[in-house]
Amino acid sequence: MALRHRHRSRLLGDPLSERYDAAYFDKWYRHPTHRVKTAAELTRQVSFVLHTAEWVLGRRVRTVLDVGCGEGNWYPVLRALRPRVAYAGVDPSAYAVSRFGTRRNLQQGGIEDLGSLDLREQYDLVVCCGMLNYLSVAQLTCGIGQVAQRTSGMAYLELFTNDDHFEGDTDWPPPKSATWYRGLMQRAGLVPVGMQCYVAKAEQDRVSSLERL
Repeated sequence: MALRHRHRSRLLGDPLSERYDAAYFDKWYRHPTHRVKTAAELTRQVSFVLHTAEWVLGRRVRTVLDVGCGEGNWYPVLRALRPRVAYAGVDPSAYAVSRFGTRRNLQQGGIEDLGSLDLREQYDLVVCCGMLNYLSVAQLTCGIGQVAQRTSGMAYLELFTNDDHFEGDTDWPPPKSATWYRGLMQRAGLVPVGMQCYVAKAEQDRVSSLERL
């Protein structure tokens, strides 16, 4: 989806999937004025998340689930860094899946649909980048629970609060407080380790006490 700090349907998996057509992605992903990040910024972000997950795992990441992946633009960057990584992307956009589904292994669906899609039970790394703020409270609560179930290593869950400044496609519900989001993650069994990264509570011994927030 199209968001960045100071930085896609408001509801993933709903009938508004047609909104995310070629024109939408051309504007927010490629237009020099409107795009939310450059290719260099994307590469830095993917590299940071990948290497952080590998620090937590103590080995290379082998499997990645990208929820709300859009055109799957994390895929080529990940494959350049880890050619053997198994990547799966999920997005509600019929356009994105039609155009990139085969070559980037994308399936059409939303964060609430993970249990009904053809996915692995768990992944080394689960990514929700630039899309969680578009969800309703009910969808976010359900979706984070499903993400937690599929996280065997680390999850990167990008969320912006009512104290943050952001730019991009901001047609979303009003953000909640950091305290509210932290409570949501805790109830889902996710432990924050900083910089929008989380580990499952059952796996929290992978990191030291001072690395857990």
